[in-house]
Amino acid sequence: MDSVKAKKLKAVVTLLIMTNLLFPMFASAESLDTLNEKESAAMRQGEEISRQVQATLDDVNAKYAEVEKLKEKISDNENSLKEAQSEIKVTEQNIERRKEAMAERLQDIQLNGGTERTLQALVEADDFGEFFNRAYGMSVMQNAEKEKVTSLNEEKAKLEDLQAEVKATQATLKDNQVDLESEMDSLSGKISGLKQQLAENEAVLSQIAQSKEVEQARIQAEAARKERAAKEAAEAKAAQEKAAKEAEAKKKADEANKAANTKPDTSNDSSTGAGTTAPPAESTDTGNSGNTGNTDNGSNSGNTGNNGSKTLYVESTAYSYTEAGASFYTATGIDLRKNPMVIAVDPNVIPLGSIVEVQGYGIAVAGDTGGAIKGNIVDVHFPTRDQCLIWGRRYNVKVTIM
Repeated sequence: MDSVKAKKLKAVVTLLIMTNLLFPMFASAESLDTLNEKESAAMRQGEEISRQVQATLDDVNAKYAEVEKLKEKISDNENSLKEAQSEIKVTEQNIERRKEAMAERLQDIQLNGGTERTLQALVEADDFGEFFNRAYGMSVMQNAEKEKVTSLNEEKAKLEDLQAEVKATQATLKDNQVDLESEMDSLSGKISGLKQQLAENEAVLSQIAQSKEVEQARIQAEAARKERAAKEAAEAKAAQEKAAKEAEAKKKADEANKAANTKPDTSNDSSTGAGTTAPPAESTDTGNSGNTGNTDNGSNSGNTGNNGSKTLYVESTAYSYTEAGASFYTATGIDLRKNPMVIAVDPNVIPLGSIVEVQGYGIAVAGDTGGAIKGNIVDVHFPTRDQCLIWGRRYNVKVTIM
C-alpha cells in the first residue's frame, strides 16, 4: 500500500515539473510590457494628431479672419464706388448747368446787344482808373466762369479715374476672397482627415486596453497556478520524504528481525515480521496540464460620416475658462488653455466632436456641454471675459457642421 502511495506522489511531482517546463511554450499572447509600449505610442500619436488639429484650426481661423476683412474691404469699396458714381453724376449735372448758363448769356448778348452795353459801360467810366477797374471786373467774371467749367471737367476726370481704380480693386479683392475660401476648404478637408485619424487611434487604444485586460487576467491566473503548483509540489515532496523515511525505518526493522532470527539458542524465541515492502517503482503515467481558454479580442471601428455639411441658425452666448468657478477642461477633456476654439452644444442637436463654422466666430470644435445649452443654443468660448462681453448674446447665428 505504501509503495502505491509513493508511486502516485512521484507521478504528481513529475507532472508538476513537466507543466512548468511546457507552459511558456503555450503563452503566445503579447506581454503586458509590449502592450504598455503600444499604448504609450498610440497616446503620443493621439496627442500629435490633436496638436495638428489645433494648428490646422488656427490656420483655418486665420484664413477666416482674412476672408472677413476682405468682405469688409469689398463692402467699403462698393460704398466708395457708389459715392464716386454719385459724385460723377452731380458733377456732370453742375457742368451741364454751367454750360446752359453760359449759353444763355451768350444768347442774351447776341439778342440784346450785350457787347455794346459792355463797351458803353467802359466808355462811361469817369477816369482811367474806373475804366481799368470795370474792364478788370468783367475779365475776372468771364475767367471765373471758364475756370469753373474747367475745374468741373477736371473733377469729373478724377472721379472717373477713381471709379476705374475702385472697380479694379474690387475685382482683385473678390479674386483674393475666392483664393482664401479655397484654402479654407483645403484646410477643412485636412481637419476631416485628422479627425478620422483620431477616431482610428481611439479604436487602437480601445483594442489595446482590451488586450491588456486579457493579459492581466492571464498573468493573475498564471501566478495563481504557479502558487498552487508550488504548494502541491511542496506537499508531494513532504509526502515523498515521509514515505522514504517510513520505508527506511521498516527496512531497518526487518534487518533487525532477521539478525535476531540467526542467533543460537533461539529455538524457543518466536519472531514475527511483517513482510518487506518493495521499493516504489517509477511511474511513467502522464497527466493533463489543464485547459486553456480562448479569448476573443474585439475591435472597435468608428462610424465614418459623409462629407456633406449641415447648416442651422442658433442663439449664441459666450463663456471663458477665466470666469469664477470655471474649469480649464471641457466635458470631452479639451484643455481650453491650449485649445481655446471650442463651443458648448446640445449633443442632441450638434454631435460632440464635430468641426463647425460659427458665423463671426470662426472654425471650432463642438467639445463642451452646459446645463443651459438646450436645443438650438451654442456657447462660444473666449480666452478673456472682455471678449465674452463684446460677443454678448446673438440671435440667428449661422452654424455650419462640416
